[in-house]
Amino acid sequence: MTAASRHAARRGESAKGTGAVGATLVSVLRAEALKSRHAAPLRLAVALALPFPLLAALAVLIVPGSEVSYTPWNYWYVLLMPVMLSLVAATVANADARMGNRALLSDGVPLGRAWCAKVVWCLGLSLLANLVVLAVYVALSLVAPEGASSLQSMLAAALSLVVASSWMIPATLLLTMRVGMLAGIFVPLAVQLALSFGWSAVPFWPACPPTATIVLPTAFLPVLPSGEPASAGMATVEAVSQGGHVALALAVACALTAALTAAGAVWVSRSEELR
Repeated sequence: MTAASRHAARRGESAKGTGAVGATLVSVLRAEALKSRHAAPLRLAVALALPFPLLAALAVLIVPGSEVSYTPWNYWYVLLMPVMLSLVAATVANADARMGNRALLSDGVPLGRAWCAKVVWCLGLSLLANLVVLAVYVALSLVAPEGASSLQSMLAAALSLVVASSWMIPATLLLTMRVGMLAGIFVPLAVQLALSFGWSAVPFWPACPPTATIVLPTAFLPVLPSGEPASAGMATVEAVSQGGHVALALAVACALTAALTAAGAVWVSRSEELR
């Protein structure tokens, strides 16, 4: 074999290996999606996203000519979204535990990679739920355009909620796999609710993702963290929108989620409880 042919063979093997790794990443994520396709996580994400937006739709339909209220959207991300995230992530984590982690171990995929796939899948379900809320409000803005927020503002609010609340996903997954389902559901949920309801007592909200979850949307939607209607020029609206607070809050949330995901991947890779 000539030097050129040996080089070509090595290059082909390298490309093949790279393709195998890529296929493995995709297949792990696909496996997570298939496990949840007809199970609770997907149904929970959609079902829990609907009640408050439909309440806003009902108000517009009952009172012709009324403006769209964004208070129900506030109730979604303050109350039901944290519950949805906790239940979805705990259910995803518990799916393997019910089978003694046999499916997780028999895939031949590094456990850290399987863990990351779970995080990504739950993030996808969070995005789906927030897009469901967004879709209802976009439809309402077409029916009652007077005073409605722009599509760009509503989309920014939905995406910021996915990012700000993302820390709950690896936290819930890790606690569910490490301690149990009750701890996995209630500990992150309690932290989220406590720091969101106490948002006014947090000195610097961009540094606290649970608080940012309730405060950030005020930068995009005409609603205060308390659920009351907001308008341009209000002190709270100006304080939330000033400087780089929004960008900082999103960066801190991403950093916390990445740190929790990395910590979970390390624990899962080294855990003897899963083997």
